[in-house]
Amino acid sequence: MKIRFLLFIVLIVNISLISCGIEVEVEDVKGSRLEYLNSDSNKDSILVIDVRPYDKYKQGHLSHAINIPLNEIKNRLREITDWKDKPVYVYSETNDESFKAAEILVGNRFSQIYNAEGVNQYNYKTVTYNSVRGIVFEEMLKDSDALILDCRTKSFYDIGHIEGAISFPIFEIENNLDKIPDKNKKLLLYCNVGTASSRAAYELSNLGYTEIYNSIDGVAEYPFKLVREEEDKN
Repeated sequence: MKIRFLLFIVLIVNISLISCGIEVEVEDVKGSRLEYLNSDSNKDSILVIDVRPYDKYKQGHLSHAINIPLNEIKNRLREITDWKDKPVYVYSETNDESFKAAEILVGNRFSQIYNAEGVNQYNYKTVTYNSVRGIVFEEMLKDSDALILDCRTKSFYDIGHIEGAISFPIFEIENNLDKIPDKNKKLLLYCNVGTASSRAAYELSNLGYTEIYNSIDGVAEYPFKLVREEEDKN
């Protein structure tokens, strides 16, 4: 089923009012379709937003889905403005709930909105670590109590890494667990494109770590400030 919104933009041109009707469609999407699209290979082609309250999101959500609760969307649009002309998928407990978020996004000129079945309507495969965009992750880096983990290979780390990060390659997790003895420590994970770090986040959550944040935008996609090893030691 396709649900249509009609937006009217009023432009003042030479003291004349010109009404221009813009029709935006919000398409209903089956949960199976969203789950198929929510893959590592599609991560940069779609943005998935879980609009439930954070406590519900933390209990389990789609792997690359960021969390912007319905009652916070209007105040957090700056986090997603670069997706106004790209596919954005929203979901909640039910698609009636996420439809409210779709209305807000359409009202703010987002042009490709898809409303998916909710977690009470489809049995999604879920994860419990947090996924955040680069713009949010960058702010989180200011937390002096957080531990920053670079999940790329050591060679990439040596070329340039986020200041204060420790090398924590995805294929060497078990050998580096001594670097993170506190399972309640706030962990900030990143890599080149957000996929290796998401796998590391998944493994760490299975090992009992409770406060994990993965940047879905890696250093090859977001302009994080990087330093070399010798600069980090100064």
